[in-house]
Amino acid sequence: MIPPSRNLSRWLASICTVLAIAAFTALTTTTTAATSDARVAQSSRSQILLGRQLVMEHACSECHGGNDNPAAAGWLDGVRSPIQEFKIGPCAVDPSAQPCFTTRPKNITPDNETGIGKYTERQIFNALRYGLRPEETPDVAITSMTPGKGNFPANPKYLAPPMPWNAWRHMPDNQLWAIAAYLKRGVKPSSHKVPDSDRPPDAWASFMTPKDIGNYPAVAFPTSNERAGEGVHAQVQRGRYLVISHDCAACHGGADPTSNGWLAGVMSPAQEFKIGPCAVDPKAQPCFTTRPKNLTPDNTSGIGRFSERQIFNALRYGLRPEETPDVKITSTTPGKGNFPVNPHYLAPPMPWPSWRHMSDADLMAIAAYLKHGVKPVSNKVADSEGPPDFWVSSYTPKDIGTYPAPKYPTANER
Repeated sequence: MIPPSRNLSRWLASICTVLAIAAFTALTTTTTAATSDARVAQSSRSQILLGRQLVMEHACSECHGGNDNPAAAGWLDGVRSPIQEFKIGPCAVDPSAQPCFTTRPKNITPDNETGIGKYTERQIFNALRYGLRPEETPDVAITSMTPGKGNFPANPKYLAPPMPWNAWRHMPDNQLWAIAAYLKRGVKPSSHKVPDSDRPPDAWASFMTPKDIGNYPAVAFPTSNERAGEGVHAQVQRGRYLVISHDCAACHGGADPTSNGWLAGVMSPAQEFKIGPCAVDPKAQPCFTTRPKNLTPDNTSGIGRFSERQIFNALRYGLRPEETPDVKITSTTPGKGNFPVNPHYLAPPMPWPSWRHMSDADLMAIAAYLKHGVKPVSNKVADSEGPPDFWVSSYTPKDIGTYPAPKYPTANER
């Protein structure tokens, strides 16, 4: 017979073992849950940071407010003056011509009343991929690209031009979801009501045909306007994707790589830009007409005579390649390092202040595509007009933000 004292010792030992196992299990479960939560939080933060990067480098704020600077007042909360509005139609060239529609970039902060707070990330994704207005499109996965097929609306209500969703739709799903995540969860809501844009009765459907906005997916490389066999193929392909998804053609010509005039520059006054007060009042001064150039590698009328480094310097620093040598720039401040004391900048609305936030590899890929992946086209574009300071006064940190961008989160972010 085991003495009672030994029974008690065994009983106490077994209880201690059970309690130890329970404590270990609880600790392990808690640690696993905490680790899982941390991973989810890190994943969410990574997605939001990717969305922020994409919003900056795709020039969202140049229309929606904030001057390429997440720390600036009005970051992404929409237009605040008539000079930020757009005239769509013949009136863009002749103010008296009809039809004429005024479109106003919206508040895209997550304010529930005046912004996009009431829309889901799926509705924002659908706006970016399919151009469907979130206020008139349910929270569903779209199963077709053709009106009336699948669950694509038979009478779609599209986003107003110049929203470049037709270019953004070429971005991969994860990038569009990242933009939606940043706009919903990475930006602080700002209460600012933007008046509704004008629109035709068909809600822009007649503007959104493949002839006008190109094909989706993009036609395989090379098309009749492109050439293979020069440069590093993977780099050229990457550059092509970036040129398409950053909507270069909206200014420089062609709906997609199959179009006549692909990247060959303006061919009519309707493709020119009025910069200054005259953009609102044709009689106001100063007034400058700027004309997007021929970006094909034609040696006489295009960029054929410039090196890839000169093109890179134009995209990163805004320096006109015809007046900037083939050198690696060592500063971003005029007069420091080898940055020109009196820089000659690219004319607005070239969005280099946004594109400068892209990686070196991506900017070099764009240069490689323009030099080696596009066929040369002879099309002489008239020089743009500009102020005597070559736009220097328009490109201060106050106007275009800082480079590199301020760290996340700024006072406008969360």
